[in-house]
Amino acid sequence: MIKKLLAPVCLLAGSAHAAVFINELHYDDSTIGGDVGEAIEVVATANEDLSLYRIVLYNGATPAAATQYDDDPVPAGSIVSCGGAVKIGVINYPTNGVQNGSNDAMALVGPGNSVLQFLSYEGVATASNGPAVGLTSVDIGVAEVPATAPNTSLQLGGSGSAYADFTWNGSATQTFSACNNGQTFSGGADVPPSVSSVVPGNNASGVSIASNVVVSFSEPVTVSGAWYSLQCSGNPVPAAVTGGPSNYTLDPTSDLPEGASCALTVIAAQVTDLDGAPDAMAANFNSSFTTAVDTAPSVIATIPSNGAAAFPISGNLGITFSEPVSVTAPWYTIQCSLSHAVAAVTSGGPTSYTLNPNSDLAPLETCTVTVLAAQVLDQDGAPTVMASNFVFGFTAAISAANYYASVNATTPALLRSTLHALIDDHTAFPYSSSTATDTWDVLELADQDPGNSARIVDVYRNAVHAKAGGGNSNYNREHTWPNSYGFNDAVADAQQRPFSPYTDTHMLYLSNIQYNSDRGNKPFDGCTQASGCSELTTDVNNGIGGGAGTYPGNSNWRTAQDGPTGKFEVWGRRKGDMARAILYMDVRYEGGTAANGQVEPDLIVTNNVQLIAPTPSGQIASVAYMGILDTLIAWHLADLPDAQEIARNGIVFSFQGNRNPFIDRPEWVACLWRTQCGLAPADPIFKNGFEAP
Repeated sequence: MIKKLLAPVCLLAGSAHAAVFINELHYDDSTIGGDVGEAIEVVATANEDLSLYRIVLYNGATPAAATQYDDDPVPAGSIVSCGGAVKIGVINYPTNGVQNGSNDAMALVGPGNSVLQFLSYEGVATASNGPAVGLTSVDIGVAEVPATAPNTSLQLGGSGSAYADFTWNGSATQTFSACNNGQTFSGGADVPPSVSSVVPGNNASGVSIASNVVVSFSEPVTVSGAWYSLQCSGNPVPAAVTGGPSNYTLDPTSDLPEGASCALTVIAAQVTDLDGAPDAMAANFNSSFTTAVDTAPSVIATIPSNGAAAFPISGNLGITFSEPVSVTAPWYTIQCSLSHAVAAVTSGGPTSYTLNPNSDLAPLETCTVTVLAAQVLDQDGAPTVMASNFVFGFTAAISAANYYASVNATTPALLRSTLHALIDDHTAFPYSSSTATDTWDVLELADQDPGNSARIVDVYRNAVHAKAGGGNSNYNREHTWPNSYGFNDAVADAQQRPFSPYTDTHMLYLSNIQYNSDRGNKPFDGCTQASGCSELTTDVNNGIGGGAGTYPGNSNWRTAQDGPTGKFEVWGRRKGDMARAILYMDVRYEGGTAANGQVEPDLIVTNNVQLIAPTPSGQIASVAYMGILDTLIAWHLADLPDAQEIARNGIVFSFQGNRNPFIDRPEWVACLWRTQCGLAPADPIFKNGFEAP
């Protein structure tokens, strides 16, 4: 598929009045003869020199950060009559020269490094570098599938003179360097240039005072002298001009005034097109907008959240403001019930600050943090202080070293009863909420990309996604213990109340939406390629994942059928994570009524598939099963906790107030399910009986 036009397509003079645009594409016939005959065709009017243009290819494997991998000039081209005379240039690529997708993209780049089109196939991508940096593509809606026949291509069809007049069609016989199937170009005379768009748009309001003004023309132009006037509240606004020949940016030398009415005029006589005989604009262009009124800064997020329990005693505090601010000491106080005033080292800014206490907090003490309004000023326009002090409080956790002091691991029965008592009745959060901390808030910290705090890493595909503050079209929340097995509580989901098993973030993980759907409610079990299981590959991120075609590799494997008789095998670096999440649920939920009065199911991990059965919608089962036990124990032993999983346990602990004991003490799995109690920790990361420092 190909993606959207992000800049105006330039119009060229000549007998056939066609814009310069990508007209034909072939990128994939991989299952029939390999990737051969790959090419991209560009079309323009007969008198255009296509050698002034080039095609830049982008790898969209990470859609939010597509990277340039190829840059080729378009040949000068040859004239072809397709109703009207047009010039066609074709870039032919070597075998496997154009990547097969998904989310791969291409930019048509013109004189002055201006991007005329940013198109993609099999998904939308945002360029992270190259001439299209920051632009997001448009998917044309057709694609070449692996069974595409050789010597075919995707082509524009229809009648007209500009890109918008034509429609992308599915695979048909290639026509590179010739007229496309069902495409006719109409003639037309050269027309004067015009302003096609401005940013901010006409009559826009609340425009940031730090904004630039962008003027986009209908075709490449040259500007001369005082070609524009920009005034705010009647006063001229000096600006530096960059860009061209189609898009020009006016960067004011200082911030625009607050709450001002601004007017932009493009002077027609000073703007001339570059095609054929030079034409000036027909008339001046006028646009206006108003700038935002400055507002006082405010605190929009804290770590921990207000009222949080079990905040790690050695944890750092975080304060995020609504805009960049300057702070003057002392701009906050930390007052705790046992350690009294707490001093901290401040870092970060200007929007998010970290407070690192000089000493650990005392276990179970309550603390209050006050942000002093008079010491916090914003950085836009006239400095404005916060309207009032901001206060939040939390309770420190019991010390890590003593967390398991009440656990008796001498027998399976004693271990289960004392562990359940320790981790039972945790602090539950709403599944979703616009006003309070919810599972999105917890998971976007717990599943944060170790290399980039603005992204998350999903559990099954191992793909990175920009944090969306509540999921987006790429990722959602996966119940590793399917809620259909025991707590199929439609009422809890609809009302978003904090129902413990449904919202337990030790068991919830962020997941690629499609992979989450592919998992469905299949039990976790081995699912070999030889038995007919299909592959769900992983992306390469943080040095792990990737590869395809060999069982098990770094891939997930699944059966087609869903439900208890289905199977889902998790990829290797997540096998242990999923096993420990399921085993945690077995010990945490043992039926009865929780402290908040909610009825909870008794969840049991089993080898008997016959016991695993869906719970009717809107109901909570008294007893429910999940599996497969022996497989999960094998996964647990094969993939012991790593640093990322240990860190995740700590983040969930800071919110819920309970830990997953099998991450901290993996040897307890053998005690509970193999009656092998008293074993020493099997891995050096547990050398101190809790977690490595």
